[in-house]
Amino acid sequence: MAFTPVLLALAAAPKLYTIYERKQIQNDQAFTVGTIERFNYERRKVRDVYRVDVQYNVDGKVFTAKSRAFWKLTKWQLDSVMKQKLPVVYEKSDPSNSIVLSTEERFGQFGLMLPDSLIWTRQYFY
Repeated sequence: MAFTPVLLALAAAPKLYTIYERKQIQNDQAFTVGTIERFNYERRKVRDVYRVDVQYNVDGKVFTAKSRAFWKLTKWQLDSVMKQKLPVVYEKSDPSNSIVLSTEERFGQFGLMLPDSLIWTRQYFY
């Protein structure tokens, strides 16, 4: 029982860090456009997922942000979105801290609406 608070803190640490990173972006944000470069299939206990690598450029340096895509996508669907452009929001003072704006939820986290031009992303990302 004495370990319960420690275990809870350890379990919550990744989520808290994610929230911290998002707050850092919100306080010092800039936008750019990234390009979908790769899909990596990951098997997980609860649900399989594709991790999507989106590359973007800030001041001549290339960075990679990640997003999640539905695991049931076919090769044709994956190929059809390769090299597509997606908006990326990043922290000005640390451009490696970034989020791909690929879903309504992600846009909403920054007080933005999903533009009509990106409605197609609903079929691919969550």
